[in-house]
Amino acid sequence: MKNLLRIGIGLGLTVGLGFAIEMFRGQLVDASCYNQNSSQTQGKIWVRCAPTAASTAFAIHAWGKIRMLDAAGNTKVQAAMKEGILKRDNNGDMPVVIDGSISGNTIKVEGVRARGSDISVH
Repeated sequence: MKNLLRIGIGLGLTVGLGFAIEMFRGQLVDASCYNQNSSQTQGKIWVRCAPTAASTAFAIHAWGKIRMLDAAGNTKVQAAMKEGILKRDNNGDMPVVIDGSISGNTIKVEGVRARGSDISVH
């Protein structure tokens, strides 16, 4: 009986942790550019600060907010860009879907992919 109870508690905790992962749909932003230009209100910051191959730190504009990505997320985005998975669209921005969890203003990234794509980097 005790073993069954332990298994049930373990499964409950595991399932609960699985629900902490959220899906963020938005535009990828070069975090350094954003930090230098965040006070400017004209134009779309996610287009003005769309990432390039030289970008090393990233954020996402989702739900009307800019949230920074964690170090692992930055590495995953760089890998996805290098592999050609993430590209700018016709509007000049870079639409992405990021799976992760929020901690303050930072997203702990589990995976990243281009919006509309099934190929992701984990």
